[in-house]
Amino acid sequence: MGNTFYFEWEVRFMEWLQSFENAVLNVLARVFSMMGEEIVLIALMGMLYWCIDKKLAKRVALSVIAAFIWSALFKGAFLRRRPYMDHDSLKCLYPPHSDGELMDPIAQGFSCPSMHSSLSASVFGTIGWIVRKKAVVILGILMPLFIGCSRFYVGVHYPTDVASGWAIGVISIFLIQAMYDKLKDKRRLYLVLVVMALPGLLYCRDVEYFSCLGVTIGFIFSFMFEEKYVNFSETRTVHKFILRVVFGLAVFMLVNTLIKALIALTGLTDGNYAGLLLRTLRYASAVFVSVGLYPLAFDKTKLI
Repeated sequence: MGNTFYFEWEVRFMEWLQSFENAVLNVLARVFSMMGEEIVLIALMGMLYWCIDKKLAKRVALSVIAAFIWSALFKGAFLRRRPYMDHDSLKCLYPPHSDGELMDPIAQGFSCPSMHSSLSASVFGTIGWIVRKKAVVILGILMPLFIGCSRFYVGVHYPTDVASGWAIGVISIFLIQAMYDKLKDKRRLYLVLVVMALPGLLYCRDVEYFSCLGVTIGFIFSFMFEEKYVNFSETRTVHKFILRVVFGLAVFMLVNTLIKALIALTGLTDGNYAGLLLRTLRYASAVFVSVGLYPLAFDKTKLI
């Protein structure tokens, strides 16, 4: 299933890039691809939120949510197949989802826009935009650039997928940060994000959309819960910094894995609508527990 559309130059360019394939480039491409993946971005957000600057982390998260939503909605509309699926001359050097059938668009997700590019641009770009230190700004430009380029080198995105992902990330920064500064009641911004996400329920059947919806719901409820009931303080103490991040990632992965196992017992899969809705519940729960509830432990124990 899905749609095939591309510019001829994109395929030729990707073939040219892959003609230089070697072990070193493959490792570099995988490393930069991993930098735009879920667990790495969660770790980065966790360091910001649990330890360094909670307000900055919330601003970054809102940009990311917007980029996530728009990317998922466009993916569900375009249903563009990944390059390696339609061009025998292109290799898939790093599967988008290692646990799914390589040639299955549902299991591997669709191609346009590149989620790695949009999310990395929104994360690193927002940090650079707010912090405004030269080194941070340079990092905010280079990281999305390298992450995006790695995606068409490994054969999973056309260059136009990556370019559109970067554009979405940049737009999310300017729009969301402007709304954040203008709206005193942040619940209005939360409502805008939820309303933007809901239309996808009518036509999206891609796993990334339902993950996105869950993340959006989870973050919004977490922020409101934390502001009203938790209000924890960040820490710069080294051992607390490390433990907060390690335990926080463990909490997220544990909750995510447990709920995934429980869903599997129902026999429902991502191949049907009910299974996709449960995927939304899984991500919303994992985010809420790790972002909203987990910080309760900070004031309950001197360890973290």
